[in-house]
Amino acid sequence: MVGPFEKEGTPAAALVRTRRLATAVLGFMAAVFVATHLAGASAVVRTIQAMAEAGLIGGLADWFAVEALFRRPLFLPIPHTALLPRNQTRAARNVGRFLETHFLDPDTLARRLRQAAPARCAIEWLARPDSAALVARELIGLLGGLLRSEPSARALARSRAWLRTQVRGSGAETDDVIAMGLARLVKDGIRGTVADEVLSLLRRTVDDNRDVAVKLVQDRSRWWIASAVDRRIADLVVDSVLSLLDQLRAERSDLGGAFVMAFDQMIDELAARGTLTRVVSDSRRYLAGSGEMDAVVLRIVRKHRDQLRERIAEDPDWLTGPVAGLIRDLAARALANEATCTALDARVADILSRLAGDLRPAIGGYVTEIIAGWQPEELTSLFEAEIGPDLQYVRINGAVLGSLIGGAIFCVETLLS
Repeated sequence: MVGPFEKEGTPAAALVRTRRLATAVLGFMAAVFVATHLAGASAVVRTIQAMAEAGLIGGLADWFAVEALFRRPLFLPIPHTALLPRNQTRAARNVGRFLETHFLDPDTLARRLRQAAPARCAIEWLARPDSAALVARELIGLLGGLLRSEPSARALARSRAWLRTQVRGSGAETDDVIAMGLARLVKDGIRGTVADEVLSLLRRTVDDNRDVAVKLVQDRSRWWIASAVDRRIADLVVDSVLSLLDQLRAERSDLGGAFVMAFDQMIDELAARGTLTRVVSDSRRYLAGSGEMDAVVLRIVRKHRDQLRERIAEDPDWLTGPVAGLIRDLAARALANEATCTALDARVADILSRLAGDLRPAIGGYVTEIIAGWQPEELTSLFEAEIGPDLQYVRINGAVLGSLIGGAIFCVETLLS
């Protein structure tokens, strides 16, 4: 039975069992040795006595050797005993150096990591629905925490500098693409509500300012024409203009169609002459050199950041499903491509091995510091629990082998005498 503080199957329990076994073997040798002295003096008894004596000596010698590793046998101040506690610092340094040299070698570690395929294992784990949901929740929680904090002044300055660099670095090809998009946008706008809104505004302006039209007519009229006639002429002019604007607003009128075609031709000519491209280039340079772009971008970013932060705070699972689906999709795509998995495994192994190589001194120093910082009793108990059971078998082997050798020697002496 093991002691009350050792659990079955633990190293401490194994040490107790093997130590009791070794002590029992030694006790058996001692009992046989005593029994043979009380028995007769026949050749067989003397042979057994010699074997027990040699086994007892071998067992005691090995017991002394095993005990000397961890403590002073019988508490005697014998030199070269209690080797582990007395050399704790040196042992700690050697263990740390051994780990650093043989276990954290970058080439060896990279080869073992490639065999372990860490990237493939991680991708397979991410392809599971529960794993993808777990990672998605963690990412969304991290995003929510980041959105609650304001970026530092340095980060804002770097972002602005990067944005200006990107705007300034846009070439003529980019300006041409923007100009073409702007032309299509204007054309689509004139066919939609934009033209109708503009014409409606123009119609209301003309209709609300009839007095201005009357005054213009009166200023250019002859003195002998009556004011009533001038007003009538002004009303006819305004009504004609309003009628013209109504026809322009009509979707299927010939005048409206001609207006749209003329507008399209004007935009095409502006684009062909490069006018729109120059406008885009000038606007881009102006934005890059002014602070208006920074203010606009900052307002847009803050608005969307606040909206996203409030949405995540109200419903944290809002993004969990889509993000988890994206993670699973990416993992499935990676698993379906053997070359991608192999490349990722090699890349991860290379990064981890380099990281371990850079951290070797720190890891070795950490192990050395931990072992050197243990109390001698703690160090002894830990090491003895791990290697003590095997050392107890050394005691058993010493007793058994000693008895066999002692018996053989006794037999040889008997034959030669």
